Amino acid sequence: RPTDRGDRPKYNVEKVNIGLPNLGDLLPNLSFNYTRVVHDGASRGSASQGFPGADFLSNEDIRSFCEYGRKDARRRATERAMDFDHLEARLASIPDTAGQLGGARARARRVVKHGRRIAQAEKLIARWYATLYGAFEREYEAELVRIGRGRQQQPRKPRAGFAWR
Repeated sequence: RPTDRGDRPKYNVEKVNIGLPNLGDLLPNLSFNYTRVVHDGASRGSASQGFPGADFLSNEDIRSFCEYGRKDARRRATERAMDFDHLEARLASIPDTAGQLGGARARARRVVKHGRRIAQAEKLIARWYATLYGAFEREYEAELVRIGRGRQQQPRKPRAGFAWR
């Protein structure tokens, strides 16, 4: 962590390591690591979390808020799906207490199906962010048109005619 002088950023790293005991030489070691880095305290609170437009002062703020949430949920859905594929592959290689691998894939699928629901929920969150902005535009279309007309329009440059030479 850098010194607490005003010219340097402050970092706070939070780590969680969960390790399962080694169950023998035949089984792989399973461990789950989670690390979160907080930069200048910007990881807590919705507006300070980096969500752009969380002040909701304009339609651009609402659009950027929805777009950021949609992209973030889509990224999380992809990561979760890949993580649970990896977990399923790891769990499928663990034999039962009798040392038999028959049924290991079925056991792994029964465990991982809950994680797949998490990934599916993230996908739905991304869809609902897009729906949120669509509903906002539909409901407030008249106000947005009125506001848009009041803005200064940039003068268009006349197009040059087409010429061969």
